[in-house]
Amino acid sequence: MTQDISEETEKNKPSLFRWVRNRFIAGVIVALPILVVITVISWLVNLVDGNVIKFLPGKLNPRTYLGFDIPGLGLIIALIVLFILGVLASNFFGKALIRAGERLLARVPVVSPTYNAVKQIVTTVAAQKDRAFRDVCLIEYPRKGLWAIGFVTADLEGAPQAHLKDGYVCVFVPTTPNPTSGFLLFVKEKDIKILDMTPEEGAKMIISGGMVSSNEVVEEEPKSLREHLRRKPKDDPTPPA
Repeated sequence: MTQDISEETEKNKPSLFRWVRNRFIAGVIVALPILVVITVISWLVNLVDGNVIKFLPGKLNPRTYLGFDIPGLGLIIALIVLFILGVLASNFFGKALIRAGERLLARVPVVSPTYNAVKQIVTTVAAQKDRAFRDVCLIEYPRKGLWAIGFVTADLEGAPQAHLKDGYVCVFVPTTPNPTSGFLLFVKEKDIKILDMTPEEGAKMIISGGMVSSNEVVEEEPKSLREHLRRKPKDDPTPPA
């Protein structure tokens, strides 16, 4: 009897390999998000630096005097320029200057439609910023009985509204695992179900293919999963061969 208890205790003790494996996986889980963030920030800084510094005259470029580039200098210059443009666009002189520039661009065949299209998109997104991608919803798609997660982006306007009338909203349905692509659907507001989820939680669920639905799931395993992993072989109803 004592020997059986000792053998059972030895079986329940985690092996050295299992202990090392679990600690290694835990390290990967902690390090991977940090590595991704650092990589994205580094890529963004290098991208902005490479496109801004090359426009600096040689006399203003620190590389001329120091012999090396200053990381992040281009990003700082870009932020300052954007701030100055915002200040100019907010006063009478700046608005008049922008209108004169737009009239000049309107005469250029290829540049004019591109500029107008981009400006319209940016202006629309800025006008809808209080709602765009704030509401996570469920819609029946691609057919009745199947449901998909989407993001309410705006109320329907423009030419489609003339045919569909009132009561429709624009819903963006992302694809898995790449949420940057997807489908724009015009859905009746009464046919969508608003979810009690943040946009971040909705994006996590889409990217993970449904494995992650909230921050709590990342921090703690679902109870049902823990119970499944702890189920003993004797619970298996299949009779031994």
